[in-house]
Amino acid sequence: MDIDEYEFEEERTHAKVAELLEKLADEIRKGERIELPMPSLREGQIELQLGEPIETGLEVKIRKSTIRVILALRWKRVESMEE
Repeated sequence: MDIDEYEFEEERTHAKVAELLEKLADEIRKGERIELPMPSLREGQIELQLGEPIETGLEVKIRKSTIRVILALRWKRVESMEE
């Protein structure tokens, strides 16, 4: 079994974060797939087939100088017809 993990952090303006979240929301509403940017050392997009239901998790860490909000989405892997 191949397991791929992609993780990265990127600084964005309020407007850019809002655009990313709106794009994800539109793709989730359509219910087919979502596209995410590749980590900065790679080119292109990661395309993920959506399944349902989507489990959600929200974690908030408040420190003296930073706030971290982590939104997690998880669903069963959908095998695409192309494979």
